[in-house]
Amino acid sequence: MKIKKIHIKGHKNLIDAKLEHDGDLIAIIGNNGCGKSNLLEAISCIFKNLYKNERNIPFEFYLEYITSNNNRIEVEKEKSKLSFRLNGVTQVSITDYLPKKVVAIYSGEEDRLWKEYYRPFYLDYIVNINKERYANLPQMLYLNKFYWNISLLCLSLSENNKDFLEQVLGIQRIDKIKFEFAKSNYSNYMNSPVLNLIQTIDDKSEYLFDNISDILNIMYSIDEIFSYLYIAFTPDKTKIIKDITVMFNDGLRIEDLSEGQKKLLLLKAALEFAGQEDTLYLLDEPDAHVHVNNKNKVIEALKPYIHNRQVIVTTHSPTITQCIDENNLYMMSSGKFIPKKQQEIIEDITGEFWNAHQQNNFLASKKDVILLVEGKHDKEHLIKALLKLKDDYANLDFDVFSFGGESKIQPFMQGLAETGTFKDKIYIAVYDNDKAGIDSYGKGFDKDVNSSGYKKLHTDDKIKHNNFFALLLPKPQGYTSHCTIENMFDSEKYKEAYQEALVKSLNYFSNKSISDISEDITGKAKNILMDKSKDFEKEDFKNFRTLFGLINKIKNDCKKVKQPERTTKQVVNNPQPEEKKEKDIPIIFSLKRADADAKATYNFDTGVITVLSGSKIKRVEIDSFKRHYPKHYSQRKKTLSKTKKEIKANQYILEEDVALSNLRDAILFCTTTNLNSSKYWVDENNKSLEEHIKEHHERKTLYKKVLLK
Repeated sequence: MKIKKIHIKGHKNLIDAKLEHDGDLIAIIGNNGCGKSNLLEAISCIFKNLYKNERNIPFEFYLEYITSNNNRIEVEKEKSKLSFRLNGVTQVSITDYLPKKVVAIYSGEEDRLWKEYYRPFYLDYIVNINKERYANLPQMLYLNKFYWNISLLCLSLSENNKDFLEQVLGIQRIDKIKFEFAKSNYSNYMNSPVLNLIQTIDDKSEYLFDNISDILNIMYSIDEIFSYLYIAFTPDKTKIIKDITVMFNDGLRIEDLSEGQKKLLLLKAALEFAGQEDTLYLLDEPDAHVHVNNKNKVIEALKPYIHNRQVIVTTHSPTITQCIDENNLYMMSSGKFIPKKQQEIIEDITGEFWNAHQQNNFLASKKDVILLVEGKHDKEHLIKALLKLKDDYANLDFDVFSFGGESKIQPFMQGLAETGTFKDKIYIAVYDNDKAGIDSYGKGFDKDVNSSGYKKLHTDDKIKHNNFFALLLPKPQGYTSHCTIENMFDSEKYKEAYQEALVKSLNYFSNKSISDISEDITGKAKNILMDKSKDFEKEDFKNFRTLFGLINKIKNDCKKVKQPERTTKQVVNNPQPEEKKEKDIPIIFSLKRADADAKATYNFDTGVITVLSGSKIKRVEIDSFKRHYPKHYSQRKKTLSKTKKEIKANQYILEEDVALSNLRDAILFCTTTNLNSSKYWVDENNKSLEEHIKEHHERKTLYKKVLLK
């Protein structure tokens, strides 16, 4: 099957989520809380009711899909009426044209999706599981960690998956398989083919892999083996296989694989054995826990199957979206799909300097003011300055997006303006007050600076665009030289950073040109200043006041232009609650142990934790680290070989930030020990990251409850 249109109205935060599709894979990118998981839940709800011939769908929707036989199916619920159409002709039922299966692999810990939509099929399944010749998988199938060993065994029995096992999971060979049979339950299965398979192998509890392979592959297909083992293992109280253990690579077990590898294992087996053509797969963040370097393998695992299955995948990973054809990529924010037109505009005018994740963040921003800056240092210093001066600028809030250079900003703004689509926000280019910045400031904006100290965008369409502006960094009082973001601090601050960078660079003078040495020291000094600025006092940010005042001036001038004539007093009844905005200012968390003294920032939406440059991490790994966490050991070694580092005593001192996909990976990277990560990271007030995460989720939950009311 291939889904062509989805329109969900009124399911949780999906107020009006509409998608039109003409391809294979449907990939939905968005931050946490945008509605991705709610969309998968809505689809599960629809098919649960259709399979059971029920009409308890509590929201309006329209769904259109094409079957493998090229039949066009339409299902619609408008108000209380549920209707069906086959190739445009109204039908009483479409039971014969439903997907053969709906298979869900869900990354969240919450089991509400399982209980509400998939468990009813499981319970019906248990009732019929012991009937003679009954050997089909449920119509709605929910796969999770309990099927890791079955998945690995079946993939091992299939010669076609040898490369996947070796290259993706690092499994060179399967040693042996252990079974624990529950013979007292055999009577429940009568003469079913499932029992026949189990009785073929139950004379021994342990097999060498070659032996079990010879027995099973001769008598059964791999699909049958997967289905029969699933049926034998699934019932809670009447299962006839209590446990299966696969051992590989000289004694390793499933538990020795990383969480990401186990996720890929389950995904591959689900695609290979759980359903054929006309199967719908719902994959909620299948790249969760997969290392950033392996996220592309998720999409690679999907590619051989999407031609005759419909796969819907959600993600918030910028890495995985780069592997997806843009025609299959849909951005989501606040329960709605961002129009393809806007996506295409941003894709066209950003080219390669923003990936899909950055584009999505830009389109999904809820801030009224967007600052466009040259580089990452500008962005970080502006965010920190706003945090420090927030009490003085209570009504000022903005998002900041960096472009990797001054030359890209004006063409980007012009592209936005001339589409006529981006009118709801104020966009301000903030240029360095140096030669390059001044040159860019002079191109594409008004010739003269107005009395307030900023320029408006000048476009070829001759239309006045009253929400696109540019300004130069205002120089601190008494400062006359070129001014970059670093010069917004007192010179002593930059002097200290430069001196520290010079000391760190003494070993790099050999075989380097003067210009390379200068560039290297300058870059290090900027990074050091950026790191140290998080501990600066409020007064150290005093020179940003003029800039913030100028931004506020632009905001107020825009209000005057847009303010309509007031004729009657406007009264707004029952205003919709606004989501409490999560601060974008990064909190610095510290990890202080005998073996590590690290600092990091944590992204509460993506779960990515960035260990900051200057952090001291453990140098010597304990023996069990390499043995129990081979992938982490290998990746740590690879990362440190690329990340310039200083060695001091028994520690490495990082000279570059290192982004890690989750807290467990970060603690292993810093200490080579598996600890309760979120408790060990604390902020400047000794408040744990665990508490911050809990509060973050509580705020999100509270908002959703208020919104639903």
